[in-house]
Amino acid sequence: MKKSILFSAIIGALLFMTSCLGEVSSNYADTTFVYIDSDDMGTVYGKTISPMARVIISNEMMLMNPNTIKIMSYSWDEENGTRPIMLSGQSYQADYVTLTGEVGDINHTSLSIIEIPEVEEPLSFLDFADPIFSSTADFMGDNWIFQYAYEVPKGQTASVQFFKRDPAAENSSNVFIDVHLTHSGTATGTTVERKTDYQVLNMSALRYEYLNSDIEKLDIKFVYHLKDRAEPIQSPTYNMLLKEN
Repeated sequence: MKKSILFSAIIGALLFMTSCLGEVSSNYADTTFVYIDSDDMGTVYGKTISPMARVIISNEMMLMNPNTIKIMSYSWDEENGTRPIMLSGQSYQADYVTLTGEVGDINHTSLSIIEIPEVEEPLSFLDFADPIFSSTADFMGDNWIFQYAYEVPKGQTASVQFFKRDPAAENSSNVFIDVHLTHSGTATGTTVERKTDYQVLNMSALRYEYLNSDIEKLDIKFVYHLKDRAEPIQSPTYNMLLKEN
């Protein structure tokens, strides 16, 4: 019950922000990350993650898979109107938007609760940005969005995996997650390409691991390699709330 109340409060806050925005301008257009979710009746809708939090819906969105994150360009005006969604037994109005571009897919992966494989010469990132996330699972389902830059030989592709250190240490609130960059495929020469990419990491396995513990909050750091840095980099500390007051 506490989770349902919190969820309704989050959605209510989003809708309040949307209505307040409407008082300034009745029209808007954005390109944002959108978390795809479903309501009590199975209707699929979206929650925008940045730069402005909104609850939106469209015909195309209703065919998408929940618990995924997309990049969308969309617009809304008063003629579009709204559509009802039902959340925790309460009815809300989601803005009925028009998609104005192709929907961008993002690679999704899950956290591995195992030690990172031993690698003699780990590959390095050019840059690794702070993640976009919610400390509770109610808003975007323990999905964290990462953006990073890297180099890869032409003809090869890169992928990123995440490994939790000390998988048996579930009694500690300090969590370290190793970020592992790999290349695959065959290089077609000596040319190196610089790329920027996004990755969605599902952290629900971490929440499940601590399900029966007395720990209320996890302090999480990500460990990765940066080019021209001899030692691994530790990120700032990010929090995952396991229990709500």
